[in-house]
Amino acid sequence: MAIIIANLVLYSNTMKFYYLSTNNSYPQNRHLIDGLIENGHKVFEVEEKSQGIGKYIKIIKDFWPQRHSYDAVIIGLTSPHFVPIIRLIFFKKIIYNGGFSQYEANIISRATNKKMSLGALKWWIKDFISFLLSSKILLESNAQIDYIHKLFFVPRKKLIRAWAGVDEKEFFFDKNIEKNKKFTVLFRGRFLPESGIDTVIKTAKLLEKEDVYFLIIGHGFLYKIVNPLMEKLHPKNINMIEKTLSFNDLREKMLSCHISLGQLANNKRLSRTLPCKLFESLALKLPYLTGKNTATLELLKENQTCLVVEPANPKKLAEKILYLKNNPEILENIAEQGYKLYKEKLTSKQLAKEFVRSCF
Repeated sequence: MAIIIANLVLYSNTMKFYYLSTNNSYPQNRHLIDGLIENGHKVFEVEEKSQGIGKYIKIIKDFWPQRHSYDAVIIGLTSPHFVPIIRLIFFKKIIYNGGFSQYEANIISRATNKKMSLGALKWWIKDFISFLLSSKILLESNAQIDYIHKLFFVPRKKLIRAWAGVDEKEFFFDKNIEKNKKFTVLFRGRFLPESGIDTVIKTAKLLEKEDVYFLIIGHGFLYKIVNPLMEKLHPKNINMIEKTLSFNDLREKMLSCHISLGQLANNKRLSRTLPCKLFESLALKLPYLTGKNTATLELLKENQTCLVVEPANPKKLAEKILYLKNNPEILENIAEQGYKLYKEKLTSKQLAKEFVRSCF
């Protein structure tokens, strides 16, 4: 009983975290760091982007003298290789903010190596070791928890669902940004297999004569599909921005649109993963229209906080967009309810509170 009481006292007061990743600006990292600080905790941020074995020596050298002063170490998104080195020198809690498996992202989504290749085995082993040596692992959905549990043999008690959130300094609602005079549908994000970018382009062509315009902000993996499709269809109602925008420009362009599109492919990974633009859309008070998939509907409710459509079906998506264009009150209600959900449960402060409760 005394130990339990001591722990309750410790974790109800200020804690001190060492946060290590290759990029703390990822929203999954940024919102947690900011939220912990908002809740009065202390966070020592470390970004280690250097290559080679030297980075591990540097981490050990810097961390070792102060290792006893931290209550826990958090390893950030896309940084599983840091878990083993920290575990060698730190015997308190190590929490890996994984979100998903790197094996899944690189082999299943991007297909950087074939499934049965040595490259795929390397990613699987890297994930397996990072999950094995972590005290807790943060994942983006219950479906992701099931997947990680089965593929990497991780005990369920170590796996915690944690929503991604946004960097609130960059993504916030601004009522002073006016909507475009032309009805504009936004697609923002990387051109990955699960994105459904080909569905968006085909849908735009179907709506070319319906006074519906599309703003596509993104680039990436599927150029080999996107470029030929654009050349073949020549949709006149698409404005495609492939360059990287400042966050201020990006936010203003997103806020000027009437609908934000989610992931629209018929892809198995969408049963487990939630894109960052989902949380960005809620934070910007944009109505979110997505393909119907399991992971998204763990958080959002159809016709309440989001709109859904059959995946990989340009005709159905075109019909839905045209219906929503002609019924703006529906869009307004979805935007209001989504924003309310964000303010109640998905701010950095609220997510960090839930993180401390779940992990400690």
